[in-house]
Amino acid sequence: MRFNVLLSISFLATLAAGLVIPSLDDEARNLDVREGLVHDAADSVVFKREPKTSNAKKARIAAAAPAKAAKKAAKKASFQPAAKAHRQTANLPGRHSTFHVKAGNHPNLPAHTFTGKDVRKAVFDSHMGVHKAKPFYNRPHRAPQPQSGGNKPLPHMTVNRKQPHAPPGREIDLPNHHNPAHRSPARVITQKTAGSNHAFMGVVAHNQANRNGLNDHFQVPENKPAETKYQGVARLLRT
Repeated sequence: MRFNVLLSISFLATLAAGLVIPSLDDEARNLDVREGLVHDAADSVVFKREPKTSNAKKARIAAAAPAKAAKKAAKKASFQPAAKAHRQTANLPGRHSTFHVKAGNHPNLPAHTFTGKDVRKAVFDSHMGVHKAKPFYNRPHRAPQPQSGGNKPLPHMTVNRKQPHAPPGREIDLPNHHNPAHRSPARVITQKTAGSNHAFMGVVAHNQANRNGLNDHFQVPENKPAETKYQGVARLLRT
């Protein structure tokens, strides 16, 4: 009797397990299928969003490649002689020097401050041919100022066409940091030396406060930064 009861209980347990386990397996299997469909759908969406390069765009890129390569090669070829000319340019200001141009009597004529780095970059760009330099003849002022130091914008600069080593200077624009679309009032002046190199002669600018509209240039003084202790020691060691 007891054996029959145990057998019946074992049979019922086995039957119940057999009914439940397939149900769990089916549910897990269905869950896997649903997850697979979701992943496939997500992959499809990602794939559709990937940018495609059209044949027309590929053709345009291929057609522009030679000109782009030629431009890059020309820039590389001009860099080396420009770098050499820049290294041989004498008297360049220190990068941390400043040149201040006073404001004018108009709201569109603000004060400008340039650094030695601005000056050096302008000179280098002129060697590269980025900026087309104009001749600078250092002509006497038409409206002299007491603080100009003489009747010429750069008193220490001599221009004489009859002398081979006193040619006109080169006038290079400094950038307008306030309004890049317009020229700034300041120019960098360099001049060729006897060895056919260049020398920095100074920075000049128009007098923005001049209401008469005279196109005079006046020297902008260089403000050098205070010498640090390390720089002073290095200078003493050099001497």
